[in-house]
Amino acid sequence: LPVIVGFGIKTPDAARDIASIADGSVVGSAIVNLVEQGKSPAEVLAYVKALADGAHSA
Repeated sequence: LPVIVGFGIKTPDAARDIASIADGSVVGSAIVNLVEQGKSPAEVLAYVKALADGAHSA
């Protein structure tokens, strides 16, 4: 049974920690917050890439 975690993932370290115990993760609110703050698409993409890099380092 795949386990996906989707609460409180806001940093690359958190993404790495979750990746070590779960099959996947969902990041929603943190990305929405960046968009609401008026961050550019490039800034949002850089944030998502940092989270992915953190998860892949697990």
